Amino acid sequence: MGRTLPSVTQVFLHEQESFLRFRRALRRSDQKALDDLFAAAHKHLAAAAYASHALPFEIFLLSMLLEEHKQVLRMRYLLSPSDAAALEQLEHGDSTAYLDSITVAMDAALSAPLPEADEAGSRATPQEPAEVEPPASAADSINFHG
Repeated sequence: MGRTLPSVTQVFLHEQESFLRFRRALRRSDQKALDDLFAAAHKHLAAAAYASHALPFEIFLLSMLLEEHKQVLRMRYLLSPSDAAALEQLEHGDSTAYLDSITVAMDAALSAPLPEADEAGSRATPQEPAEVEPPASAADSINFHG
């Protein structure tokens, strides 16, 4: 007996084909961006096969969003390269610890007192906030992602 439902890969390819006219109407640079989004969704087809309760295109959009979020986290690391250990946690799938370390560092910077004005009325340069080290292991932090 044959399959009664198409596979996730077949559904994905059908959805991608349904956007061909839309893709052709885009500028070349936007076409490349759209292709990249579909390529990102393609990476998660195995996981999409298990999400039978959702609409297929919702799963593909979520996969695209997941890849974009990972890219944002990598860019945040580039802005704060002192978080090498946190990036390692991120690459091993623990984005919660990385985001927690960024939040703590930002809170420390925001709660730092303003420097006093000297007699000439100019303010001293603010001091750099202390570096916050991420937890030593994933067991030390709470992971809300499962």
